[in-house]
Amino acid sequence: MLKLKQFVTAVLLGVAVSLSVPVAQAQTQTLQKVKIRTEWIPNGIYGGLYYGQQRGLYAKEGMSVDVLPGNGSFATMDGLLRGDIDFGFVTCWSTAVGISKGRAVVSVGTYTGKIGFAFYTAKDSGVRSLKDLAGKTIVVSPAGFDTQIFPAVLASNGLAPDIMKTLNVDPAQKIPTYTRGQADVVVSTYPYADPLIQPDYCIVTTREKLEKDPQLVARFLRATYAASADAAKKPQEAADAALELNPLLNRNTTMRQWQLMSEMFYTDETKACPHGWHSPKDWSKALETLQKYGGLEGSTADHSKFYTNQFFSCAKS
Repeated sequence: MLKLKQFVTAVLLGVAVSLSVPVAQAQTQTLQKVKIRTEWIPNGIYGGLYYGQQRGLYAKEGMSVDVLPGNGSFATMDGLLRGDIDFGFVTCWSTAVGISKGRAVVSVGTYTGKIGFAFYTAKDSGVRSLKDLAGKTIVVSPAGFDTQIFPAVLASNGLAPDIMKTLNVDPAQKIPTYTRGQADVVVSTYPYADPLIQPDYCIVTTREKLEKDPQLVARFLRATYAASADAAKKPQEAADAALELNPLLNRNTTMRQWQLMSEMFYTDETKACPHGWHSPKDWSKALETLQKYGGLEGSTADHSKFYTNQFFSCAKS
């Protein structure tokens, strides 16, 4: 419950909208404005993005990046397609499902290879196994990852996907709704060893932008993964960067969230490859599961419609 209390604190304190605080620009350089939207409200799992902007790694690639809060992965992808933003930080499996339903987006980099997923309940709830969730009320957000993935988790364990009642709220209200006692269960991020679906988070853009401006995509990815590597070694600075942009966040909780996030970068299949590389083996398992339980439509044989490895080289390709 300690992690849950920390997580709740972070979310309750982290409802501020991201501010745009550009890095000091070199006198001879005009930085290109780039926007990336996350899939949820500001918190520590985006520490690498905040660090990249606040510590000048994006500026080195000629960019000033606005990290914008989201309202679910599908909503972020729709923003991409409207042209509101340049990149999305969303769940990889939402990307796959969205693509299968006609969204013209593509993953250009895996961010976390391992998925974090857990059902949280009160200690006195009587829940000791997934079967005990029957009849409970779970709070979810309509466009969020939890709405799509928890039925797959239940189904893969031989349980009916609808054994719980759902309460739909805005993403920012999930934890407050749970803490007020209006729901019995909430889904949150927690890394574990043998996940149902991996990878987890991806960097996504539109097919059109990838085709028309691959250099921008390459620059953005170089800066993003350089920032994540540096921030993983400096979690305190990553937390500081997050608070510079989102001053209502709790520093210690934000730092711990980022530390947990950085532990999920690689899987056994990707640990010998550059951060960002998509593992065909991991993706095959994920796509198969999503096709069976997660609403993915059509064939999954051609992985190129879901992701590209053109910006990363690995001997396993």
